[in-house]
Amino acid sequence: MEDPLRLAGLASNRPFRAFVHFNRPYARAYVIGAAAGLFFITIDLCMPMVVRAVVHRLENRTLDYRFLLTCVAFLLAIPICSGLARFVQRMLIIKASREFEYDLRNVFYRKIQHLSQEFFHSLRTGDIMARATNDLNYVRMFVGPGVMNTVNMIRLPFSLAAMMYLSPKLTGIALIPLPFISFVVYFFMMYMHRQSKRVQEQFSTVTARAQENLAGARVVQAYGIADREIRDFRNESRKYMRESLKLTIIMALAWPLIGTTIGVSALIILWTGGHMVISQTLSLADLSAFTVYLVMLTWPLVEFGWVLTLYQRGAVSMSRILEILTRKPAVSDSAQTDRSIRSVDGAVGFHGVSFAYNGQNVLKNISVDIPAGQTVAIVGPTGSGKSTLLSLLAREYDPQLGAVLIDGRDVREFPLETLRKHIGCVPQDPFLFSDSIRANLTLGCPEASHEDLHWACEIAQFSDTLQELPNGYDTLLGERGINLSGGQKQRLTIARALICKPRILILDDALSSVDTHTEEEILRRLKRVMRERTSIIVSHRISTVSHADRILVLDDGKIVEEGTHEELVARGGLYAEMHRRQLLEKEIEQA
Repeated sequence: MEDPLRLAGLASNRPFRAFVHFNRPYARAYVIGAAAGLFFITIDLCMPMVVRAVVHRLENRTLDYRFLLTCVAFLLAIPICSGLARFVQRMLIIKASREFEYDLRNVFYRKIQHLSQEFFHSLRTGDIMARATNDLNYVRMFVGPGVMNTVNMIRLPFSLAAMMYLSPKLTGIALIPLPFISFVVYFFMMYMHRQSKRVQEQFSTVTARAQENLAGARVVQAYGIADREIRDFRNESRKYMRESLKLTIIMALAWPLIGTTIGVSALIILWTGGHMVISQTLSLADLSAFTVYLVMLTWPLVEFGWVLTLYQRGAVSMSRILEILTRKPAVSDSAQTDRSIRSVDGAVGFHGVSFAYNGQNVLKNISVDIPAGQTVAIVGPTGSGKSTLLSLLAREYDPQLGAVLIDGRDVREFPLETLRKHIGCVPQDPFLFSDSIRANLTLGCPEASHEDLHWACEIAQFSDTLQELPNGYDTLLGERGINLSGGQKQRLTIARALICKPRILILDDALSSVDTHTEEEILRRLKRVMRERTSIIVSHRISTVSHADRILVLDDGKIVEEGTHEELVARGGLYAEMHRRQLLEKEIEQA
């Protein structure tokens, strides 16, 4: 299937155009399915004429057993052939809709994976999940049962044509309710479109609420706020129930109104037709066939309300999905990207870099050069911009002003895949997948050998933990590595970064949950690794950064001090104050 991410013209307010594009590969299945639908509709339309022929013979008292058996055979063959054609129609159209759903789900997931961090900060996880599940299901219903039943309603004009042939007068009477039905349909379409959007949005809110509470279950229990969260969730669920009931009520009204209108029309037809038979202006055979055609019209007209609902929900859901599919990532490869770049030496530079979140300045005119192979530490108060500086280097964001350089070239010239392949990042909040330890270790380097795993785990001081686990590398982790301690998670993520042997190693407060003794041992072993690559360490602990070749001190988004540990302590500035305070805290703990 062609990647829609490269297509121009897809927009959230053009859902039907998107439906056509995504289903183009399955056009043949839809055409053959529609042909099968027309076939069984045509066969079904023959049934009233067979009834007409039998009644006509009865009227003329010329009915014989041979003719009756022939008609019975036709009446048996018609539903059999119709059923086979209907089966073919359902198989083709429903299968095509499932394949379309499969394609769209994969396109949606691929798009999510390529979006930048700003997207995930602007949209809640529960909302994304609602679009990937509930909305996708409604979209599939649109092109599956929706399209199939639309084809089935083609019997309407054919039935009306046959009725016109039998009795133009009765057909005219039967058409009298159509303006009323059209008005009802128009009103319901307008209301259902608005209400379907409200229902989908409220479902996203409920899903987001549930996801947040499941992810933060330990926090909820630790603070004893389970009852409050249950109450809040109940309120959101009640809102969803109310919005859904409003939609259900209007849907429930549509069917009876259309059905009642048709029922009243049928009574009028029987009364008028009966008078015409009595007055001999219409034969009983024609009235019988006309009545059967009228009954055959009932279900398509009633079904129209359901199809209308599928279309409205499908259109709203497709618009919500397209809001994500048409969203451009803030960070991506562009015309500036040089795809010939395959390697990185590791020299890093920040030249006049400024960055702001939601209009609030976080970094202000940062300029610093880090030669390849040097170990640089970054310290500073909370909120001074340390992690943001590293995010710009990994190109999770692009700076509003200035340039981030690697090997003297703007990072925007590097293909994202190449850039991130050569940067190993250990975040301050270690994330582990619900998989084996081996799978988590080889996440960025699946071809890593057992020797590579052992080497990285030894440096990260994770080998002892592996020996304590029942299945070693094949031990399965719970959600977010729940069966490991905070320190064990950090050590595992350090090993995961080392296995890829990146040219630039970033440790963003990666030892905050590790005890001092283990930290010293990890740093001692990391020194050998750091000599071979550019390393940038962010930490609140002075002991973690004291061995660095250079230390940068950030405060309020600016570099206020720079030098070695000894130089900064002797200078008596912010770094020296942090060092003195931490030494005092250590003395108090040991007292």
